[in-house]
Amino acid sequence: MTLNRTNILLGAAFILLIAMIWHWLSGWGLVTVHVQNIPLSRVVASIERQGGIKLVVTGADAGLPITMDVDRVPAAEAVDTLAAHLDGNWNVTYVAGPSKAAVSAAVAVLSQGDRSPDYQYFGMRGFGGGGMDMSDTVIDPRKVSWNVSPADKQDLQSYLDELTIKTGVEAMAPQTWNPSLSRQPKGGVASSAVRNLVHSAGGQVQEIFTIHVRQAEQTAGGPPQADRPAGSDGGFGRGGGGAGHPEWMEERVTARIEQLPKEEREQAKKDINDMRAQWLAIRALPEDQRRAAMQKLFDDPNVQQRISDRMAARDDKRSPEKRADFMRRYVAHKQAVLSGQNPQTGPGGTGGPNAPRQH
Repeated sequence: MTLNRTNILLGAAFILLIAMIWHWLSGWGLVTVHVQNIPLSRVVASIERQGGIKLVVTGADAGLPITMDVDRVPAAEAVDTLAAHLDGNWNVTYVAGPSKAAVSAAVAVLSQGDRSPDYQYFGMRGFGGGGMDMSDTVIDPRKVSWNVSPADKQDLQSYLDELTIKTGVEAMAPQTWNPSLSRQPKGGVASSAVRNLVHSAGGQVQEIFTIHVRQAEQTAGGPPQADRPAGSDGGFGRGGGGAGHPEWMEERVTARIEQLPKEEREQAKKDINDMRAQWLAIRALPEDQRRAAMQKLFDDPNVQQRISDRMAARDDKRSPEKRADFMRRYVAHKQAVLSGQNPQTGPGGTGGPNAPRQH
């Protein structure tokens, strides 16, 4: 009798242990943050610990109070929510170097926020965090697949250039470090493909989530960042990387669409095809007609609704105070533009983001 009771207790304990392990594994890498006016540094530490990631925030005070609510979301979504609160752009950067010491030194430079002439940067700042997507779904650029194209140069930096543009991740490496490769990389999802690429060059690499907050634009009276194209502060990385390969951008869009929930993919493909057809038609026009055609496209109610939906989805992730501040700056900026006053330089100014380009 005693033996049977012992077996029953052991069996119950075993089942309980299995349930606990399953609960732990099912939540592995998911992030829950419910905070109000907690310093940014503590929120970052919590996301890092729960998501199993390294997160660097530049341009924001570590003591900035944060109010944020996410429950069991992937690390990328938690970072996206924090970036929305900060009015920042986020991405995933792969820091590469010939040794662990070189990578650590590069990470220290990355953490300062400014770009150093000692390093080569690859990718479009901010676009990995959803700036080019046709959906509100947060896409983790680490999971976007890279299909390798034959390269003109069989070296590390040429392939980093291609990988970042085709997937949306970013990368940085010392300017003077660009070893040749003995064979073409295999490709695959970005997170593993970039590691395999760097290791094949005899180097080391570290994955860093980054949030870039551009305080200067906000204090100077510029529009909220959601009113600008994400990534407008960085542009393409290496020498205007990808400028000679527009097909790489098409591959990138297609690969990112594949990361959407199944029910969203067909609509996203239709939206992309419609936009592509309109852009091709505009590009075929004489140069003096393109600006009017582009303005007509942006004034299209469907396009305006799409932009409004994206802004509203991002706005939902902000605290009430941030929403009010965002709208105040947004309305002030629009009023300045409509009145003919450049919000950066005053009446008649020509240096702001909405000044017409000279041809």
